[in-house]
Amino acid sequence: MSTETDDSGTLKSIFPPDQVDRVFRTCDDHGWKLLIASAVVGALPPVLGLQSGYYMTVLTEMYLFAILALSWDIVGGQTGYPSFGNMAFFGIGAYTTAILVKDFAVAFPAAFLVAGLVATVFALVIGIIVLRLRGHYFAIATLGVLLAAQQVSRNLDITGGASGKILLETPSGTEFYYLFLGVLVAEAAVVYYLSSTRFGFVLNAIRDDEGKATAMGFNTTYYKTAAWMLAALFTGFAGGAYSLFNTFIDPQTAYNGAWNVELIAMALLGGSGTVAGPIIGAFGLHTVIEIVESYAVGWQLVLLGLAVIVTVIAIPEGLVGSLRQYASQMEYYKHGGMAAADGEADADEENPPSGGDSP
Repeated sequence: MSTETDDSGTLKSIFPPDQVDRVFRTCDDHGWKLLIASAVVGALPPVLGLQSGYYMTVLTEMYLFAILALSWDIVGGQTGYPSFGNMAFFGIGAYTTAILVKDFAVAFPAAFLVAGLVATVFALVIGIIVLRLRGHYFAIATLGVLLAAQQVSRNLDITGGASGKILLETPSGTEFYYLFLGVLVAEAAVVYYLSSTRFGFVLNAIRDDEGKATAMGFNTTYYKTAAWMLAALFTGFAGGAYSLFNTFIDPQTAYNGAWNVELIAMALLGGSGTVAGPIIGAFGLHTVIEIVESYAVGWQLVLLGLAVIVTVIAIPEGLVGSLRQYASQMEYYKHGGMAAADGEADADEENPPSGGDSP
């Protein structure tokens, strides 16, 4: 028996194809119910007594990274434009809230909303320029946007320059917990809804073959810009909340380069182009990183690099994508697959139709 057959048998015993396929079908049929149930479960920890401390902070950060990963996936996964500049929206949102709250005494809820709007407007202006590029040109351009935004914030007095801004009298940790959870649930609901609309189909068409999408009459620049703005809106919200949650913001924190890679790795690990994938990837990878930071300080970036390499080489479709593909392939071969087609072709060759000229 070949090694390939042994590996296939082992995989089937661990993940029975029928059950995997049944899980995906259930998720597809009851997506809204699962989203509501997840929101209810997420709201329970503070109710059950987890009001503050290390574990509350970790859970809150999980929601934060899930927002960032899912936001990146709107453009990087759904549309197929790998952005390396999403943290620019995060930094703009963070500084907007910090400046409005500290320098202009604006209430946090209003400043939080303005942060998302400012990031969205910035995405509109920048998107008109960079979204005309494709592939690695687009990726490099977005990285340039991130570096430029960081340098501008470092040189402005209103941002506190390189020293940053210290924020006092911030809301409690529980309020931020529910805020990040609420933003994540809202974003997941929006992305899930759009995935079954014309908008979502066009984004996927752009990802698969933008030339054909254009030939079909779609204004791809419009759809790409709209997706870019939607990603910026939720990333700006995340940044706007984080500045007060962290009680301090500076250029290095607001435009964190490690986070910029981490959120991409989370989306890829969980499964880009899906709703659940980036969220699962964010929860899983952030948990592992927290464990590494607790027991092997200084190795978290090494782990992040390894996670990216393993994901790209071993599971390029991510966990969700690979499992869905595995279940589909097993269902295909269960009904004969190419073997059945080859068998029918051989039979046709041996028994040509009567009255016809054999080749």
